[in-house]
Amino acid sequence: MPFFDDSGPKPEQERNIFWRSISLVGDQLERMVILNIAWSVQSLPALVAWVIPALPDGVRIALTLYSAVAFLPATMVLFAALNDTNKGTPLSLDMAKEVFKLYWLDSYLKLLPLVSLFYWLWLGASIAEQNMWLIIDVLARLLILCLAVIAIYWGPLLVNKRQLSALGIFVESIRLFWRKPARTLFASALCFIAILIGVISIGGLYLIVPVLLALIQIQNFNSTASG
Repeated sequence: MPFFDDSGPKPEQERNIFWRSISLVGDQLERMVILNIAWSVQSLPALVAWVIPALPDGVRIALTLYSAVAFLPATMVLFAALNDTNKGTPLSLDMAKEVFKLYWLDSYLKLLPLVSLFYWLWLGASIAEQNMWLIIDVLARLLILCLAVIAIYWGPLLVNKRQLSALGIFVESIRLFWRKPARTLFASALCFIAILIGVISIGGLYLIVPVLLALIQIQNFNSTASG
């Protein structure tokens, strides 16, 4: 028995980025769940290291390093595979292998510098808070929020405009935001709600929420870039 009613709207018939993403998930739900689980399990070693402090330090470090190293390529596979799916290519293990070979290096050369911006801003906010530098603290936290908004373009840009450097992706994401600020904020709000639901449900984060987040970002990018 299918998870979704096949007589419902098809992805190509949907214009709303949320419902088109839902339709894409419904078209290949089992494969989407498998892809989501494959991405999510990369974080499990680090989670084990954090929740079991009794483990030897060497084991905890090794588990955390594995997740740190595996997370970025896994994220690139997630976006690249779903970007192809959005264009009509069915998800498959062969597809995942191909996009991994194609994008694993980009994940370290381009995605890592971008994601690390969150860490540096968080570190700056923490130092400012400890030293009671109120203006710097508020500014750093505001920049984190702004960065989170434009970050919804990074994954789609990485797989659709491979010629761009990390700096080029950053600049282009700002340009796309200014091109359609209301649409970008709407997509960001959808992503926030999806994350909130995933955190509350817990299981959603490991079953489908990251896939849905990536699809929403891909739909938003396509709509903004072409609109």
